[in-house]
Order: sequence, then structure tokens, then C-alpha cells
Amino acid sequence: MKKFKLFLDLNTEEDWINGVQAGGYRFTGVNPFLHRYSFQKLASAEDFNPYTRLDFRDRGLSRQHYQDYQQLFNDSGWRLVTGSRHGGIQYFQQMSPASAHDIFSDERSKQRSRNRDSKRGYINGVFFLSYFYFFMHSGSINLLDPRSWYLTEGLWHMQGEWFWKAFAFETPFVLLRMIPAFLFLILGIYYFSRVIHNGYGLRRKGD
Repeated sequence: MKKFKLFLDLNTEEDWINGVQAGGYRFTGVNPFLHRYSFQKLASAEDFNPYTRLDFRDRGLSRQHYQDYQQLFNDSGWRLVTGSRHGGIQYFQQMSPASAHDIFSDERSKQRSRNRDSKRGYINGVFFLSYFYFFMHSGSINLLDPRSWYLTEGLWHMQGEWFWKAFAFETPFVLLRMIPAFLFLILGIYYFSRVIHNGYGLRRKGD
């Protein structure tokens, strides 16, 4: 079973995954770019259905250090379902019913993981919105005026067949210019929404 879902914080994502699993499915992976979650239906209600917990790494690890990181959780009864040594969200599941119900030893450790997620969201938000800002101020393009997206001189004064030929010729180039800009705007808003939703600045003051 595939499900698409977008989240603003790790706790809500974690609760949603475990909620789906409670319906008789086991989480098997996620595409982090498409936000597509994969679940496998359990053969029977008696099958062990593990809890899924999320950690966040804001730095990349060498292959050896990433193996050591996974082994640390394995020793506590948890296995990595999906994740990357380059950082980001790491998804863990219980290896047996005897494993603890959480991967964190205390609430402070869990909060540090959530703060790392918010910090990365802040950095990503600044990057994407800065790109959008500089792109929109690097020329005569006006976001609210689609005519300014076209750079052919005198295009809007042309008439008839000449206009449509020039318009059709430049439109693919307009899309190549504007789609990345709007994508970066959307991503910037998304990441800053995560930061605001998680109250990153307030939590740092309270640490």
C-alpha cells in the first residue's frame, strides 16, 4: 500500500505511521522527495507489528560511523528501516516485542533530535528563499506580471501569426526559468513552516 502525506514535524509523522500500522500494516519505507510511504499488510492479526520511531541527523557520517550508529540501535533492539548516512530522517522499527517502545532514553534526547530537524529546516528555508529572492531581483521579471517572464523584445506588440510563433517558441524557456523559481519558493515556505510549527527559536532559548 502506498500513501502520500506531508508533515510539518517528526512527532506527527511518527504518530501517523504508527496509526496506519495499527490498522494491520507494517511500514516498509518512504520516498523522502515524493513523501510517498510504503506499507505491507500483515499476514494475520497475530503477526508482530513493531513501533516505528524517527531520529534526525543534521550531519553526514562516514560509512563506518553510520554502521556504528545503526549498531547502537541494534544493540537496543531497533533496526533501521530506511535512512541515509548523509543525514536527514532515520526510520527505526522494533526488532521484537521485548524491545523498548522508544529509541530515546529520555525526553531531552528526543528534543535534541527534533531541534536538529528544525535547524536543518531553517537552513534549507534560508537557502531556497534566498535563491528565489535573488532570481526575482536579478532582472526585470515581476512575479505578478506573467508578461515580464517573456524576454523577447517587442513580443507583446506583435500581432497575428508572428506573435503566436514567438510566444510558442519562448514559452518552453519561460517554463525552464520559472518552474525552478516557484519550486524554490514553495520549498522555502515549506521549510520555514516546519520551523515556525516546531517553535525552533523558542526551544533554543529554553535549552
